[in-house]
Amino acid sequence: MKRISILKYFILLFICISCGQKSSKKQNDIHSDKIEQNRESLNKKSEIDIEEIDEVKKENSTIKNYVCYTSDTNNSKKIWIGFNDSNRATEIRYKGQSESIPMKFVRNEYIEGGTSPTIIDYYDEIYNGKINGVYKLTKSGNWYYVTYKREKDDKEFNFTIDHTADNFSSTPCF
Repeated sequence: MKRISILKYFILLFICISCGQKSSKKQNDIHSDKIEQNRESLNKKSEIDIEEIDEVKKENSTIKNYVCYTSDTNNSKKIWIGFNDSNRATEIRYKGQSESIPMKFVRNEYIEGGTSPTIIDYYDEIYNGKINGVYKLTKSGNWYYVTYKREKDDKEFNFTIDHTADNFSSTPCF
């Protein structure tokens, strides 16, 4: 009787270990597939196809108004951002640059609370057909903030609305 119980125990133990190894191998295979998919999507993330570029250009063709910002660390660094009829940022220009840079809307967040909600919009900066960085535009009441994260080195730059400028007009700040 004791031998039969021990034998049943070892058979059960063998079955559990065998099933565990199969499950572990299957999980490793699934995990490897996910890692490979993530690598592929990361490699493709920084490249934009022609159709997307054309779509961004079409969306950006009509600027309704401009908002001016000043760097939080250097008052001589200024930017303006153009917004379309849907109040989406479409392009940005740094003071001293001859051309503006297209922006592609990614997503937004809406946070309730305080005297007014906080709205955060995220945009990709498109330069030479690739994503060059990410802009985070934060609006809370009459305060507007921009955080730019450059893709090549993850360096961040912060800007705040310039309340002395002629914001929300149909002409750029500079």
